[in-house]
Amino acid sequence: GQQQRLCIARSLAIKPKVLLMDEPCSALDPTSTRRIEETIGELREEVTIVIVTHNMQQAQRVSQQCAFFLAEHGQPGHIVEHGPTDLMFGEPQDPRTFDYVNGRFG
Repeated sequence: GQQQRLCIARSLAIKPKVLLMDEPCSALDPTSTRRIEETIGELREEVTIVIVTHNMQQAQRVSQQCAFFLAEHGQPGHIVEHGPTDLMFGEPQDPRTFDYVNGRFG
């Protein structure tokens, strides 16, 4: 987690408007993951954070808005559904989103 926090700090040094995080907590223990998620929570008031993750629980904990991308039948990925996180996980409109957030595939 220390390395991830250092990377975040270095990124913030240039005062970005948007911070992209690609699997920021992959291969971390639960305590380090919690610290990174707390850092994300603190930063969200200052900078827009875009997180790419396959960890549905983490997406649910740290995001305010979500988008579900899916590549099907050899086609490039596209946005299936997007919106407020609570609706995406609680009442998804597309059955593919429902299946994914409920662990039926992926």
